[in-house]
Amino acid sequence: MKRGYAWILSLVVVLLWRVIGSASNEQAGDIDTILKIFPVYHLVALQERSPDVRAYIVQHFQKANPSVVHADFDGDGHPDYALLLKNNKFDKAMLVVVLCPADDQCKSAYKRDVSASYKATYIRPVPVGSRVSQTELMPRSDHSPGRLKSVGIRVTYDEQSEVVLYWNSKLRKIEEVQTSD
Repeated sequence: MKRGYAWILSLVVVLLWRVIGSASNEQAGDIDTILKIFPVYHLVALQERSPDVRAYIVQHFQKANPSVVHADFDGDGHPDYALLLKNNKFDKAMLVVVLCPADDQCKSAYKRDVSASYKATYIRPVPVGSRVSQTELMPRSDHSPGRLKSVGIRVTYDEQSEVVLYWNSKLRKIEEVQTSD
């Protein structure tokens, strides 16, 4: 009886490994397709970052790419992308959010020039339901979303200053709120 369980467990592990591998390959294919929207750009690579940020990334991002967040940002049930991109020819970098509806092509929904800070910038997801509010150092004319209704994107600069990008469903666009200085 124990051999039967071991065999089933082995089969489940192999199947899960294949599903994870195919999902990873599918995501890589999606990123290649999205990069065609930005033809002279590539994902910011680890070696393009400052030494301190490289060390932080190696320690804290063992299973994730700090230049990509893949999640449903607009709450439509379909995964979207946030990407840190670099153009070597013009020494420019940008953060983009690309929304990917089920029946349509992916479209850029947000762009921000991060050329001055890309070496010390990384992104990660903010879970649905997280409370997000503007830093107290900013004037209180904020549009803080309170609790996120869909996944947000935390953009960290120099391991200190942070902005959260989130979907404003009333305005149907990506907005940002500075959460720390």
